[in-house]
Amino acid sequence: MKAYEIINYLEKYFPLNLQQPWDKCGMQIGDVNQEINRVMVSLNADLQSLQLAIEKDCQMLITHHPFFLEKIDNLSFDNHHGKFVKLSIINNIVVYSLHTCLDQGKNGISMNDWLINELDVHDVKCYDDIQVGKQAVLNKPCLTSELVDRIKKIFNLPVKYAGKEKIIKTIAICGGSGSDDLEYLAGKVDAYITGDTKHRHAKYAYDHNIVLIDVPHHIEVIMENKVKDLLKDKDVDVITSNLKDYYIY
Repeated sequence: MKAYEIINYLEKYFPLNLQQPWDKCGMQIGDVNQEINRVMVSLNADLQSLQLAIEKDCQMLITHHPFFLEKIDNLSFDNHHGKFVKLSIINNIVVYSLHTCLDQGKNGISMNDWLINELDVHDVKCYDDIQVGKQAVLNKPCLTSELVDRIKKIFNLPVKYAGKEKIIKTIAICGGSGSDDLEYLAGKVDAYITGDTKHRHAKYAYDHNIVLIDVPHHIEVIMENKVKDLLKDKDVDVITSNLKDYYIY
């Protein structure tokens, strides 16, 4: 099928008008009229994922994080930006990114819906005006330490947290960098799960009796299999990159 047919299908779930003003979602590189037989879905648009797409004979790379989100001063073939563009063009790889369109999504299909529903919850709803972060009620209340252990096991990621041992009934989550939402959520939920937090956020959690659970940005890799599932009925082979986190823990 044509690249634009895959793009049009995905944009029914993640329309481009959902992206944040600073974002660079959508077509990154390539020809929308190109014939696509195999797609790779990857969290990141980087040389690792592109090389793997080439090795696996893919004609399209669908990512969460956009290639053009970074500041690009030039496309010299001596740097990773230039190499990425050159390799995608000479190997006829269409690169398309979803990012904050997928973060928001529609009808309960979004990054944070996927993440929070892994934690055995009900009454899922948005907690912010931009319809990205989610909050919910645990089906079974648990202790702080029990919730932390559950997150480690389900997402197979290292976790650090700040806050007191207490009964957790309500949680909120924002995959990636959502630490700025902590102050808004204090007093509204018992625990908040997000990434890229700082020392001051940990102090705030203690001072305001909210448990802050810091998970790696790589938790968003959940999108690889979820997007693959969305495309399962399309006439195209879909694989995932399954690349490791940039960090070594």
